[in-house]
Amino acid sequence: MKFSSIACIALLLAVTALSCGVRGEFGFKRFGDDTYHRIDGLPEFPSDEEVAWVFMLKKKYTDRDIGTIFQKKELVWVDVISKVQRITETDKAVYGTIREFQPGEYRIILTQVKDANRIIDSKEFIIYERDDEEE
Repeated sequence: MKFSSIACIALLLAVTALSCGVRGEFGFKRFGDDTYHRIDGLPEFPSDEEVAWVFMLKKKYTDRDIGTIFQKKELVWVDVISKVQRITETDKAVYGTIREFQPGEYRIILTQVKDANRIIDSKEFIIYERDDEEE
């Protein structure tokens, strides 16, 4: 009986901790698109095209700093760009652009700066060199 109540308390604490995290999903907008699109799987973008991205939050959160890290896959993941964006109670999205990246495999990582840079979410993508025939 004692084990069951301890297990229930532990489960409630775990669920509470998970529900406190920032939740959302990534969307991308390429040249000519009117809106952002959620892309399942591994999106691919040409290196000569600027792509806007957004992380739409599921709900509004209190003011907080969100870390944005771009990494490129080499032998290991290497930081390419990192910055911090402030979101307020009225914001429901984190925005950015992908541009001037060399061909390769990348990922965007969003973190909660105040919470020891705990990862909120990440999305991998590929940048490729456009063939002359594609243009």
